[in-house]
Amino acid sequence: MPPRESSSSAAGRSPGTPASTPVRATRSHTVARALAGLDIDRLPAHQVRDKPASAQPEGYALHDTSHPSGVVVSVLGAYGPAWDVLLVRLRAHLEQPSAGYTVEDLEGLAEHEVMVRRANADEQQARRALEPSPSTRAPSASHGEILEATGQESLF
Repeated sequence: MPPRESSSSAAGRSPGTPASTPVRATRSHTVARALAGLDIDRLPAHQVRDKPASAQPEGYALHDTSHPSGVVVSVLGAYGPAWDVLLVRLRAHLEQPSAGYTVEDLEGLAEHEVMVRRANADEQQARRALEPSPSTRAPSASHGEILEATGQESLF
């Protein structure tokens, strides 16, 4: 297993959940569903346990644990030789407004593990505010423009 890290701010980690933030229950199977679209393997825990990072297959593992508030949350672990890059990729995917999760450090987790919980309404609203508005996004090509660019014609 990768060595423990003492700083919670390393590798882009956010500090733990403030006491005033409500924690929503999150089970590992729902997080796995959100990650299903990525081309990354979900690994069983026995396949990566007690192996050095260089001998681990690339992928992620999930399990449920109890948050200090008593709510069930999911723990996501990234494995493989480049586990840190994989963890950043998984975090970025889960924290998109369309996925709706918050990824944080939790006391007692290994360096390659993070806590995943459902984002609350305030967090979701803040993320949506950071997204570019539809008017500032690049215009998408219409069906007719796509056909014209490929040398085809529309029937209707």
